[in-house]
Amino acid sequence: MLSAATPEEGTHQKNEEDMDVTDNLEEDEENEEDDDVEEDVEGPQDVGGFTVLGEFKAKEKKKVERILPNWLRYPVIIQPQEDKSFCDIQGLDRTLVEKLKTANIQSCFPVQWTVIPELLAQCECGVYAGDAGFRTRDICVSAPTGSGKTLTFALPIIQALQTRVVPHVRALVILPVRDLAVQVYKVFEEFTKDTPLKVVLLAGKKEFQIEQKNLVRERPHSSPCDRWASAADIVVATKGRLLDHIDFTDGFDLTHLRFLVIDEADRQMEDIYDDWLSQIEAAMYRPKKGASGAYHRSLPGPCTIAGSKEVVMHPQKLLFSATLSQNPEKLEQLNLFMPILFTSVALTSEVPSRQQTGADATANAENQTEGPVAEAVDKFSAPVLLKEKFMDCKAAEKPLMLLHFVITKKFENVLCFANSVESAHRLFLLVKQMSGVRAAEISSNIHTEKRERIIRRFERGDLQLLICSDVMTRGMDIENVKYVISYDAPSYIETYIHRVGRTARAHKSGTAITMLEGKEVFHFKKMLRESGRWGKLKRINVNRNELEPLVPQFKDALKTLPEILKEQRRQKKAL
Repeated sequence: MLSAATPEEGTHQKNEEDMDVTDNLEEDEENEEDDDVEEDVEGPQDVGGFTVLGEFKAKEKKKVERILPNWLRYPVIIQPQEDKSFCDIQGLDRTLVEKLKTANIQSCFPVQWTVIPELLAQCECGVYAGDAGFRTRDICVSAPTGSGKTLTFALPIIQALQTRVVPHVRALVILPVRDLAVQVYKVFEEFTKDTPLKVVLLAGKKEFQIEQKNLVRERPHSSPCDRWASAADIVVATKGRLLDHIDFTDGFDLTHLRFLVIDEADRQMEDIYDDWLSQIEAAMYRPKKGASGAYHRSLPGPCTIAGSKEVVMHPQKLLFSATLSQNPEKLEQLNLFMPILFTSVALTSEVPSRQQTGADATANAENQTEGPVAEAVDKFSAPVLLKEKFMDCKAAEKPLMLLHFVITKKFENVLCFANSVESAHRLFLLVKQMSGVRAAEISSNIHTEKRERIIRRFERGDLQLLICSDVMTRGMDIENVKYVISYDAPSYIETYIHRVGRTARAHKSGTAITMLEGKEVFHFKKMLRESGRWGKLKRINVNRNELEPLVPQFKDALKTLPEILKEQRRQKKAL
């Protein structure tokens, strides 16, 4: 027989149950506070049967740490070196050193002193064997403009290939624009003299059929599968022209390619979705048509014991840029193999030393579960002897400010950048009306040969001011540039870095001045602060009274400018 509980006992049990429920609720609330997966915002509260809106208490989110791959977290730092010459680089061929002396190039830059030995070491066992018979590691180099990156990859490539017996395309250098391709081609031409190596330029400077004849030659009395032979060892090309030859030039073979150099890599990575790289990689592993017994390398796969019996020469990718992206998603598109990053950017914390770079550094980094992560203070590298300045002025004052620097302050060897071809052309026509200014214009509307003549006049000192669009920002090596003036503020930090990199090249000093108007000051500050460069800039002020002598002639030039533009439009329509 069950006994009934007394009211007091029932009440006591009920209170205990309520206390248990309350304790459980308090414990749940404590657990919820400690739980990171829980929602970040508490919902609305009910008071007196009414829902109170707006009383939300946001919880502090746990900061997500940015985890980069080890090769990006622990790069090889390019340390400044003093009084180092090319003859001190271990393993560099003496004939190349003599050619450098003949070209009046003796001292080497830090990037050359650091990277060239690494590239030579990976060719020590021959171009086919790679690094001690293993597949060579890809190289990424982020160094300031004007720091000698072209010679950094040109010299090891020439040394590795100069003993070749049968000509094949074993080195391919890809540039974003024609002017840069011509510049790199001239460097290879100069240092391949007195060697059997043949360098070919594919940039649209010559007719397509002439480029085809320079690339391949037809064997007389040969079978269809052996009809064509390579006439080139090193190819310097722009992407578009290269893809045209891959599709339409019979006998153009990339299956023997050993070096794939991508210069100005950050700009070319922007076009990676155009699928140009996958087309080049497909051509590197494509079997020859109708040649069943011809040389053919298989696609790279996992490292196995069976695969180690066969030595396969896979192409080594060499990436060079002053503003190399550290976005892993973009870099993944390049299909890099165990890359090594060389950078001039200073870091906030310690990184593995040069002796620990590579596999040892990677192993140490993987074993290190905690500790400081190296993060760049200055994301992009600029020349060491560069002086960076900015000034704020009204839009109407900007032409007068430029003329003040050139006419009153007697600035020489000035490179002035505008954001568009039209803006550069209008500014040139305006400056041309002012007496005492030797100026010229360069943009994509100017033919390549004419641009080259203008640059030569500028380098000789015949021109005082060169007004150009951003076609001149990338990699162009113009001698004796003392001042870079950004007439229009750059929209991106990469554009700014490449603009200012036109001066202070090759251990010379230079000055960069950026003109800003109104709200541009805030955005420019923010852009440089995010990249870690804002503290390097100084504000300059110009006394407006110094501009008065230029005003009368400037007003006359403004009056004639519309008539000149109208006449040019009429002539253009007549054509």
